[in-house]
Amino acid sequence: MKIKISSILCLFLFTGMLQAQSTDFSRFHFLLGKWKGAGKGFGNDHSTITSGFTLMMDGRYLEVQNESRFEPTAKNPEGEHHLDRGIISFDKSRKTIVFRQFHSEGFVNQYILNEALSSDSVLVFETESIENFIPGGRARWTIKKISETEIETIFDLSLPNKGYTCYGTNLLRKEQALTPKK
Repeated sequence: MKIKISSILCLFLFTGMLQAQSTDFSRFHFLLGKWKGAGKGFGNDHSTITSGFTLMMDGRYLEVQNESRFEPTAKNPEGEHHLDRGIISFDKSRKTIVFRQFHSEGFVNQYILNEALSSDSVLVFETESIENFIPGGRARWTIKKISETEIETIFDLSLPNKGYTCYGTNLLRKEQALTPKK
């Protein structure tokens, strides 16, 4: 009986490993590393931003970290500090890249990579859902590769039954490159 239970357990674990998500994130390798730059929009004319993109858990996921500091304005004399963290993964059953992003303001975005709008130098993520936002609102996050050391990110919002409007852009330079482990 012990052999039978062990065999079933091994089969279950092996089958589970076969079902686990995995993808080749090589199209994202240009992003790996630490980035620094400046932004415009987001309710303010100027901001500084740092971003990081790191493969984690044996390359199964891509961690995204963004931190923005907005200059003080007449409406906001303290300035503003924004953080967001996210994980990009591959949903094997849907055969799509998913990006789950958590914001310090309480928003949680679940994006999918829009393959029709994406290429080797442009990645376009569009929300499937947004928690704690206007019902029916949508967001789009685009990353444009300008060179090996420079990217532009664009954040667009759409209110219910409206088209996308650019809410802000960032121009980032690579400060530190990370090499993917093979």
